[in-house]
Amino acid sequence: MRVKSYFAPSVEAAMEQARREMGPEALLVSSRKAPPEAQELGEYEVVFAVLPGGAEVQTAPQKSAKPVDVPAEDPVIRELARLRKQMEEMGSALNAQASQWAIPAPEFAETFSRLMQNDFSVDIAKKILKRAHENLESDAPSRTRGKQRFDGESIERAVRAELESLVSVDANLEMLDDRTRVLALVGPPGCGKTTTLVKLAVRHGLACARGVQLITTDTRRVAGVEQLRTYAAILGASFDAVETTRGLEQVLEANREKGLILIDTQGYAAIEMGEAAELAHFLSREERVDVHLVAPASMRSADLGLTIDRYEIFAPSRLIFTRIDETSSWGAIVSESARTRKPVSFLGTGQQIPEDIEPATATRLLEMVLDGRQERSLSAA
Repeated sequence: MRVKSYFAPSVEAAMEQARREMGPEALLVSSRKAPPEAQELGEYEVVFAVLPGGAEVQTAPQKSAKPVDVPAEDPVIRELARLRKQMEEMGSALNAQASQWAIPAPEFAETFSRLMQNDFSVDIAKKILKRAHENLESDAPSRTRGKQRFDGESIERAVRAELESLVSVDANLEMLDDRTRVLALVGPPGCGKTTTLVKLAVRHGLACARGVQLITTDTRRVAGVEQLRTYAAILGASFDAVETTRGLEQVLEANREKGLILIDTQGYAAIEMGEAAELAHFLSREERVDVHLVAPASMRSADLGLTIDRYEIFAPSRLIFTRIDETSSWGAIVSESARTRKPVSFLGTGQQIPEDIEPATATRLLEMVLDGRQERSLSAA
């Protein structure tokens, strides 16, 4: 059985939304006035359910004017009774959930809605608005604190200032000394690691006087190996495919005089993370290696967070987001960077090599999450 709670300005509006999302078989289980702390989400909280197997509640035929007794053992009625009892027991949990969505002041509701539509996490959105509200209150005359309602322009400025303090970027790959710069890309299958590595190799490798080494540990993907081998030949770089951490260690040692070493790795699905343990242990303990986690910006916010958490075993220092061009909601980029306290290093904006990659900048990210602009402005280029 599927159960879902809706906040809406009326029960009818909630019913229309539920029927759209859950289908015409959605049953209204309960409705009530939303608690004060959730009023900005809607005046009413309405709970709907869909019974398993498409079961329907049977009604009496229209030709009968007398009430029809429904047997107490009717499984649908029993299920509805159980569901109502369950919803009563969940009352406190629902109140807690509503409280989680509470915003600091009513005039922040529109901004909160914009942040949520842009795929910010609830926690980060609340944090941004709370701090923005506190800053506005602290700047207000003492006699009006706690009483003043702020206009949209003031809120916009305060939220932008909070986002500026929250955004963290670091795209520095400059070789400023004689040390070898070693960069490893990790991330889930299909996130664009190999393409990203080739883009970085072309952009930064050509300027490297001491030579470039490309390495892949993903020997299962023959096409990926050959792609890297081809680009290495074009760049005049060395290339090695290794199957073990011992082999990787040997290649790193043999190329310690190179200026830049780029390592492509196998993508591990959730059920394969056990296979990643040995490589993760090596990369997380190898001081020479700077690990960047590559993740698609088009991934759902909740799934993105789970993916980043799974790859924490590699101890990545920075985040690279690909497929920027495949979504119009970029709040999760800022949310995950803030949540994990990892700066964003690069943004992948398409499949073209090497054009479609750019260093992340605070200005660029703010343009994306506040102005909804995926294309770079001249000031951000």
